[in-house]
Amino acid sequence: MRFFSFLGGRLAIVRTGFLLFALGTLLFLLLTPASPAVAQEKTPAARQPRANVTGPRQVHVKEKGTPLFVPHAAYSQTSVVFVHGLNAGDGLFGSAPNGSEGMPDCQTYWSDAANFLASRWGGDFRQLSYYSDEVQSDGSACASNGNERNSISHYSADLHDSLYRAHCASLGNTNDGTNNESLDHVSCLLAWYLFYNFGQRGWSEVLVGHSMGGLIIRRTMQLVQEHAMPWLPPTLGSVTDAITFDTPHNGAIGAPLACGNCVQGQQIGWNSRFIRDLGANAQHPNSGTTTTDWTIIGSHCDYLIGNSALMMSANHKVWYDSSSNGTCYNHGGAIHDPSLLMDGNASYCDTADPLSHDDCNFDDHNNQGSGWYYTENGYPHGLQEMDYALASFDW
Repeated sequence: MRFFSFLGGRLAIVRTGFLLFALGTLLFLLLTPASPAVAQEKTPAARQPRANVTGPRQVHVKEKGTPLFVPHAAYSQTSVVFVHGLNAGDGLFGSAPNGSEGMPDCQTYWSDAANFLASRWGGDFRQLSYYSDEVQSDGSACASNGNERNSISHYSADLHDSLYRAHCASLGNTNDGTNNESLDHVSCLLAWYLFYNFGQRGWSEVLVGHSMGGLIIRRTMQLVQEHAMPWLPPTLGSVTDAITFDTPHNGAIGAPLACGNCVQGQQIGWNSRFIRDLGANAQHPNSGTTTTDWTIIGSHCDYLIGNSALMMSANHKVWYDSSSNGTCYNHGGAIHDPSLLMDGNASYCDTADPLSHDDCNFDDHNNQGSGWYYTENGYPHGLQEMDYALASFDW
């Protein structure tokens, strides 16, 4: 009897030891990281591509000072037209996964910018939509055409209005209102919107784009300036200023990942045919006889677009650098910062003739022109920068 009791005790010890060994093995497998070589071989696509966020070298330190305001004579009632980016959201991937679902973010996308300018600007503000279901949380449309809403000859701020679409039918687009709609088709729609609202009346306008919205503005102006297609309008009106925030002028690495390889993501991707054509033929597009004053803005903390935001010829370039004062913006941060403090860190460059001189050059090899300056704790925040750019040719 004692033998069986002894044997039972030994078996219990063995059983306990085995369970402890099995538990230890399981914990080892769970907690031990996989071999780096294996992980890199099997899952390269899982890693989020990172944009190049190297900004201009801080060679010349100089405070920009208070802008010299030279009011634009025709600006007293000039409209500001806002054009949103991919999937109609100002965050990393927008607010709708395929660009055609409900987009509650569209009601706040440009609200801070419009509210900031409301007491500083005499003209109205127009928010365009080009996806099929850009609606606010209460179900109302996000598209808003400013004072035009109260006019007798009302035109829509929804670019898919039948009036604009009729002119662009020759492009044969079959994915209207989604992120699989060609940006050339969207640009055609924008061109006719601008013609009916401003061009045919001989009016001026200001265009402000965020992210892909800046590329749509640039493409629209290029196509009309070149008279590239017979179905485009003869004029857009006088585009006195064009301002882009966080726009991938040289393309965005990994852009197709933001929308499941959608057409628009492919077009704005790095080294795409669309981006190459802009680089070759739209370095500084103008509207008719008007020389458009371009301001392009990027940030060291925008890991989606990075320094691609600086890569076109512009009259004014701004690069917000690392800062403890909140001006190192993520993708979309600048258009929501109403601070009036002059304490930002930024590199900047201004030139009257960006095509003839390379003073403000900055390319994908990090080459830069001689006109770049840097200011520490002395640059305006995002929306104040936009206001200064609109109010003065010198800023």
